[in-house]
Amino acid sequence: MKPFNTRKAATRQVALAAASALAIGMSFAGAASAQTATSTLRGVVYDGATVENGGTVTATETATGYVTRGRVGANGQYVIPGLRPGSYRIQVTTSDGQTTEDTVTLALGQVGTLNLDVASPTTTASTAGATDLGDIVVTGRRIFEVRTSEVATNVSQQQINDLPQISRNFLNFAALAPGVVVQEDDAERTISAGGQPSLAINVFIDGQNQKATIIDGGVAGQDDSRGNPFPQAAVQEFRVLTQNFKAEYEQASSAIITSVTRSGTNELSGDLFVSWQDGRWTAQNVFSKARGEAKPKLDRLQYGGSIGGPIIEDRLHYFLAYERKDETRERPVYLNRTEFASQFDQYLGTFTAPFEEDMLFGKLSWQVNDRQRVDLSATYRTEQDIRDFGNGPTAYDRAVAVNGDTRSVVLKHQYQGDRFLNEFSLDYFKSSYNPGALNFDKTGARYVIYRDNVPDVATNPASAGFQFSYTNIDSTIFTLGGGANNQDIQQESITLRNDLTIPDVQLAGLHTFKMGVKYSMQSYDVTKEFNRNPFYTYDIQARSEVIGSSTIPTQVSLALPVQPTAVDNNVFGIYLQDDWQVTDKLELNLGIRWDYEDNAVNNDYRTPDEIRRFITALSSNPAYVSGVDLSQYISDGNRDAFKGAIQPRIGFSYDFFGNERTVLFGGAGRYYDRIGFNFAFSERYGPVNRTKTVYFSQNGGTYGGQQTVAWNPIYNTQAGLDTLLAGTVGTGEVFLIKNDAEMPHTDQFNLGLRQKFGGVQAALTFSYAKTKNEFGWYRLNVNDANSVVIGLPNAALIDPQTNQQFPYRNAFYSDHNRERRYNAIYFTLDKPFNMQDRYGFNVAYTFADAKQNGSRDQGLSNFDFDYSSIANSPWFKSPGTERHRIVASGTVALPWDFRLSSIITLGSGRPFTRNNVGEGAKPDWFSAYPEKHAFIIPAWEWAYRQVDLRLTKAFQVFGGQQVELTADAINVFNFKNYSSFNQTYRTSNTGLAPLNPTFGQPTAQFLPTRSFQVGLRYKW
Repeated sequence: MKPFNTRKAATRQVALAAASALAIGMSFAGAASAQTATSTLRGVVYDGATVENGGTVTATETATGYVTRGRVGANGQYVIPGLRPGSYRIQVTTSDGQTTEDTVTLALGQVGTLNLDVASPTTTASTAGATDLGDIVVTGRRIFEVRTSEVATNVSQQQINDLPQISRNFLNFAALAPGVVVQEDDAERTISAGGQPSLAINVFIDGQNQKATIIDGGVAGQDDSRGNPFPQAAVQEFRVLTQNFKAEYEQASSAIITSVTRSGTNELSGDLFVSWQDGRWTAQNVFSKARGEAKPKLDRLQYGGSIGGPIIEDRLHYFLAYERKDETRERPVYLNRTEFASQFDQYLGTFTAPFEEDMLFGKLSWQVNDRQRVDLSATYRTEQDIRDFGNGPTAYDRAVAVNGDTRSVVLKHQYQGDRFLNEFSLDYFKSSYNPGALNFDKTGARYVIYRDNVPDVATNPASAGFQFSYTNIDSTIFTLGGGANNQDIQQESITLRNDLTIPDVQLAGLHTFKMGVKYSMQSYDVTKEFNRNPFYTYDIQARSEVIGSSTIPTQVSLALPVQPTAVDNNVFGIYLQDDWQVTDKLELNLGIRWDYEDNAVNNDYRTPDEIRRFITALSSNPAYVSGVDLSQYISDGNRDAFKGAIQPRIGFSYDFFGNERTVLFGGAGRYYDRIGFNFAFSERYGPVNRTKTVYFSQNGGTYGGQQTVAWNPIYNTQAGLDTLLAGTVGTGEVFLIKNDAEMPHTDQFNLGLRQKFGGVQAALTFSYAKTKNEFGWYRLNVNDANSVVIGLPNAALIDPQTNQQFPYRNAFYSDHNRERRYNAIYFTLDKPFNMQDRYGFNVAYTFADAKQNGSRDQGLSNFDFDYSSIANSPWFKSPGTERHRIVASGTVALPWDFRLSSIITLGSGRPFTRNNVGEGAKPDWFSAYPEKHAFIIPAWEWAYRQVDLRLTKAFQVFGGQQVELTADAINVFNFKNYSSFNQTYRTSNTGLAPLNPTFGQPTAQFLPTRSFQVGLRYKW
């Protein structure tokens, strides 16, 4: 049962009352439309060359009939915030009764400009350039967003539906934005940006924060998952902000992805789809093929559908979507040492590793009246992935079921006053990560070959013969039995948010003021059972020098149980944003944000007395030389929460000619991220996660360098093992978090130029970012040269209370001084698809120079065993960041209702490390680059090349309904894109040994290999 924390409960009651009062107060005063889920339309109303004075502008969403109104000011200007992305019929009526109208399309997060002239003939909606793809009909011209200081890329529903992909994960298309990388492997898909790891991004769906608050991945439910975060059929469009996002955005230091879901319309519509990938349609990994392995099976079936329509026309609409994914993979279980095959025949062969996922989304949209709108949506996602066996000598019994579950509910209320817009939301979010051994009731076992601990040397008679040591294992021949670990990790939150916009304040120009407050009650529940299944080791050779048998174990390991952890965290956020149109050419975006968490890094955790005594003993040891002030790491349960997350943000845009064609833009800002709870959890878990190991011999006593127990068959039973381990001291690990640790933050700067050429928009951006206060674990028992000066456990470190040796095998402290520097140049070309031009394209080029210090690990568990501190670590190129990267996409409408779409991805290659550089030096981290190959232009070479294609054929059937056939070809040329390389630069690190001739040769391959998929879609 989750313990009740009275202090936290009182804090939450006060916080909830304060947040509710502030939200209600803002609701009556007016409110802001958060750009995470809406758009803004603004402009000037003219009568010929004269600006109008007063009047009304009405925006009617063509699909639903929902109406939003704005006022025309004394200078003819109007601003309508809070519009859902989509097509609108814009009608203006001046104070003297003149009218005109136009029809336009707004993208998500866009601030579009539409100037209207009542002296001109009315512009009626034209379908000449409409994009009719069944899901949406764009009946208005799309407005380019030119005068924004944000560096952003919009991905439309046309691109989501038409561009090639196999997994139906809409986040794949985040790669269309400069500086963003989407990478897939056999276990998960990651999204990273700006030279930072995936945990630095954040995703919003309908304004709901989807940040992973405990584990890696950036997005909840994406770490360690082959599934999709959300049903693609329910996504209308999304926007990727890679830099200079405004003050309403939170908890990200690299990129923000914000998406809006589909809603029902006045027309009943829907679709059913199915896609199929046969395992025979996927090319084999080049290394698997070289080893002579059979081609592994991978069948993928995806199906689902959506339906939406009116309950009350122009008032109440519904939308539902469901998607299912089934993947069937085969994993071979085999021995690398075939001479032992007869002992494990029953475990060898090919076994199925299935993946299953279900996703369901539902939404109700209600236009209460012309001033109020209510949206209620809910999402359910569940998945299971059977894996972590096979592809070598690991039996199917060892398989792990990685279970994931995500649930969310979002309630939003929008109220439009005469001079303001209010948006209030209440949401619930829960995400679970639950990997568990399929056969936790079976003990685990490995069969190994031991190495001679002292190789024979003629001059040393004592070395003759086989010298046995329990710790000197040469190789593992086979592993079987139940898995060792179970985990159950759950993040849960209830969040209230209120945003306020006052859109047309005249004060030395036109101001749109936004302000907002957020309060989130978050809980983190973590259960980890590491090494809780007994794991035996056997000598498969049955050497007499070991134990003389392959059926009697040489050792057994088991960890003590650890109680689940339940932690509450209250999160506050408040911001103010001023979008100030100083003149018809100059606009300033001025914002400031403050975020606060009261229990992000174990702020209510008290350092146990035993740990305090251990720290005292360690720091008092004469050999202790660490410069760490350990008094800063002892907590009395009242660790101060970080209050310094003040984030000023400023941007500007200057329209040189006032016609929104040539615009200079730029900005600077500070962006705070957070520390995932899995990092802080180590402080609670490490010391009590104690592993016990018992070594067996024929007669007991000291043997093989260990104190042993004589083997007894009763130790194969649970009761016998419990009795044996009860008298054994286990060892844990100490983790100490600095009391005044700051949250990581990034300072971003950019300057760029946008140019519009008819229907094409180009942008050139110069970007710089500096990240500070990233964290990592470093050892306390080493000197500045990283040599261990106090071995752990240590007989000299005695607990004065028990007179026993302290049971800790490692001691780590948190260092929060890791930094990054990112210099980049972005160049983009964007031409939206429409049926009048019959084509559209997007090109994003990134030049990046990314460097960092500290640990080479990029997740929350950043351990560094090569240096004693971040200050003593060198600067090196950030792993995962290519110097040059191009992502180009496009769609062409062909005759006979065919459409051809493509994505081309080119990368110069990720850096890798040079080991054995000579003279005993440490590795030269990430200093080498892979071999490159030509792509079309011989002189222009790339290490990563991928061309994806999709061909779609549409058939018009009865009643205006449509059937689409699709064929996807992913990595159609089957380019070999390698993910790792031989890093041994010299044959030895002693002196200047000869160069290794195999250095730089590839050792692993990126997914995907060439893959084909077919699909069928029926739309009505």
